[in-house]
Order: sequence, then C-alpha cells, then structure tokens
Amino acid sequence: MVLLRHGLLGRGGFGAVELVEDTRTGNTFALKALSKGDVVANRMQSRVINEKNLQLMCDSPFIVKLHKTYTSPQHVYFLLELALGGQLYATYNYCDLWRDEACGKFYVAGAALALEHLHGKQIIFRDLKPENLVLTAEGRAKLVDFGCAKRLLAGKAYSTFGTPDYCAPELVDGSGHTHAVDWWALGILAFELMSGQAPFASDTVLETYAKVMSGID
Repeated sequence: MVLLRHGLLGRGGFGAVELVEDTRTGNTFALKALSKGDVVANRMQSRVINEKNLQLMCDSPFIVKLHKTYTSPQHVYFLLELALGGQLYATYNYCDLWRDEACGKFYVAGAALALEHLHGKQIIFRDLKPENLVLTAEGRAKLVDFGCAKRLLAGKAYSTFGTPDYCAPELVDGSGHTHAVDWWALGILAFELMSGQAPFASDTVLETYAKVMSGID
C-alpha cells in the first residue's frame, strides 16, 4: 500500500493525524502518527501496544476501525477509518445542539451500542466523552481513542484512567472497577448532551471528585 498525504486533520500531544489516500484503490483513511521519542520519554510503550491490540479486536459500525499499524525509525502509525465529521463535542458547539432531545437520544444510543460491543469482548473503554466520539460524513457517531481501554477477563481493575467529569466513584476512590464505569460515563454523556454541562463539573479536579463521591442532592 502506497499512501498519498492530503493534509492535516488534527494534532495531539504525541503526534498528528493526516488525511491519506491509498493510491492503488483511491480509498481514504486517517493516519495517526505517534512520535517514538515522546512515547518512550513518557513511558507509554505498553499503553500504545495495548491500544493497538484492543482496537484491532473491534469490528462495529459504532467504533472507528483500525486497519493496520506501521513503524518507521521516528514514528508509530495507526491507519484508521476516516470520520470527516469531526468530534461530537465540536459539532455540538458549532451547531448549538445542546439540549436537543432527538440528537441526544441518537448519539447516546450509538455510544451504548459501541460499549455493548466492547464489553462483549471484555474491554473496558474508561474514557467515554463527547471528545472521543467522532462523526462520519453521514452523521453517525463512532468511538475513538483506546488509550485508556483495558481488557478485563475477571475481577476488578485498579489503575486510574479517564476524564474527571466522567469518572465513576470507584475510579475516584481506587476501590476497584469493572465494565460498570462505562455505563456510569454513558449516563454522564446523556446528562451533558441534554443540559450543556456535565453534572459534577467544577473549577478544580478535586472539587469534581468531591461532588462525584457525594452525589447529586
């Protein structure tokens, strides 16, 4: 496969995502490039390998498909399904979709089906949020970014990952968690899409965690 680069789609902490075309077939993809130097400096090697392995296990219309991975002396590459609609969060802001009941139902249902697929493969996603849902050209939401995901075959996980506004109490207190934390996050997603703000949002992470642990009055 020979890839032709067409332009930058976005940039993150460890690299960039470009629009690329397979010159043989004309098919287009998103090529995510991670700097090996940054990955090693931040001791992220096992996390990147885990992300690759878990995403390759998935085959769902509600999850961005990872087609292949490559390496070069400087980078690790993920060849991903293209979702030209951008982040759900950005779309909600641009189109002012907050509190739109029909849109909220549609996107929460898609996220639920993505989680159902993951849980069927014993994968906990652990970072559901509007920024990790991207849209196809037709407007369907797909889950992306497996950097916090983990395969849990039995028992509980104890490593802490995720976005504070979306963390379940058992993630906050470190008591051990299961796939249930994803359903908690789905509830937070529904609340945010229908209200415009996550229910436990605060000025600081510690204040957010305190609200998560005390609940809503």
